[in-house]
Amino acid sequence: MTNQQFPKGILPVLPVASIDKTADYYVDTLTFKENFRQKSPEGVSINAQLTFEESTLMLNLNAEQAPQEGGGVYFWIRLYETDIEVYYKNLVAAGVNVVDELKDQFWGDRSFVIKDCNNYFIAFNQVIQK
Repeated sequence: MTNQQFPKGILPVLPVASIDKTADYYVDTLTFKENFRQKSPEGVSINAQLTFEESTLMLNLNAEQAPQEGGGVYFWIRLYETDIEVYYKNLVAAGVNVVDELKDQFWGDRSFVIKDCNNYFIAFNQVIQK
């Protein structure tokens, strides 16, 4: 567990039932980058730190607080550098569960919503450049 870098400011932490399943999904499917994975003395993954663009997200092994099957928790990821059109098309091609298709919003964003492997609803949005 060396060379762990922690960001300054707020670090969102998502409780999940499986670090390995979730981190692999976020890296392989949603194109996050993995900074590290921490294991318990028994070898079970208990934390993972991921980044997307300049933002960091922490995953924490906590099945009791993770969304349950059929339920869900909603959060937003704002894209500043990634082209939302290209990103959306890549996620659709990867078979991601899109629950609200990419569209213009009245407040000046383009957004779409997916449901991840833990039943989190994730809204990706980007300001429409005029």
